[in-house]
Amino acid sequence: MTQISIEKYQDSDFKKVISLLVSSFESKFCHRQNLTMSNIENILYSIWDIKAENSSYLHFVAKKDGKVVGVILIRVGKPLKSQKKNLFFHLCQRYGLFNMLFLIFKLSVLEMVTSKDCYVEHIAVDKSMRGNGVGELLISYAEEVLRGRGFTSLSLVVAENNSAKHLYDRNGFKDIKHISSRFKEYFIGINQWVFMRKNLIRNPQGKILKVK
Repeated sequence: MTQISIEKYQDSDFKKVISLLVSSFESKFCHRQNLTMSNIENILYSIWDIKAENSSYLHFVAKKDGKVVGVILIRVGKPLKSQKKNLFFHLCQRYGLFNMLFLIFKLSVLEMVTSKDCYVEHIAVDKSMRGNGVGELLISYAEEVLRGRGFTSLSLVVAENNSAKHLYDRNGFKDIKHISSRFKEYFIGINQWVFMRKNLIRNPQGKILKVK
């Protein structure tokens, strides 16, 4: 398999991570949106505040030859308030009020979580690297860190028809609830979702304990 390193996210990775996320979730970001991918990247550069030292998240990147080819962000606590300056009015002047409001609502829909578990906010792999085990490496690495910190479960939400669901099935995530959401369908074009959870507790022999 192609040699991949998993590293803790650094602030210097910010723009590369944003670019990867936008290209990976292009259909969701661009749904009903009168903005180009370049526009969306520029807006996210301005409004997202993803800091390496934020203790509310575990954040790792996969790299090949120094290039970011994958990313996973896991929420482990209540998010800290962003320290980034609000450029909303400036961005509205540049991209239009409706486009900005729609994109912000879309981001809130993507981040809408009711689970109190550790939660995968997003995981993305560069299109050119899919099928090389990058997603599994990111998940496995993150799970070991979570176990080391005493966390007992990890959850996520995935679109029911997303091929990534097979990855989660293989890695021990179980379907907990199937969700139908017209609200999400309107903003990001997908109606059917699955809430999944994985137990992270090991027994003394090192095996994963089953949850009934």
